[in-house]
Amino acid sequence: MVYLVDEFLLKNLWWVILLTVICLAGIVILLSYIVYKKKKEPTRVVNISDNLQAIGGKDNVLSHSLSGSRIVVRLKDYSKLEREKLKKAGAVGFILKSDKLTIVFKDDAKAVYQDLFRE
Repeated sequence: MVYLVDEFLLKNLWWVILLTVICLAGIVILLSYIVYKKKKEPTRVVNISDNLQAIGGKDNVLSHSLSGSRIVVRLKDYSKLEREKLKKAGAVGFILKSDKLTIVFKDDAKAVYQDLFRE
C-alpha cells in the first residue's frame, strides 16, 4: 500500500508541487488581507462648531449641496474660509470655481454634510 502512494506521488510530482504553491499563495493572500484590514485608518470625529467656523459660520453660507464625496457651498465672504481647519477635519482638497467652493472629503463627506447643515 505504501509503495502505491509513493509511486503515485512520484508520477504526479509536478501536480503536487503546483497544488502546494497554490495553497501557499492563497494563505499568504488571506493573511495579508487580514493584516491590511486591521491597519485601517480610524474614522475621524467630526467637530461641527470647528467646521462651521472654518467656512465662516452659518451666516456666511448662502447655499449648500452634497455631491458624492464633495460638499459644494456658496459663501458670502470667501476670505473667512480657513482651509487648514478643514484639512484637519478630513478635507483633502478644495476647488473654487466662480462663486462655488467645492470641498473634497476622502470618505465621510455625507456625515460631515449632515452634521453641518442639519435643519
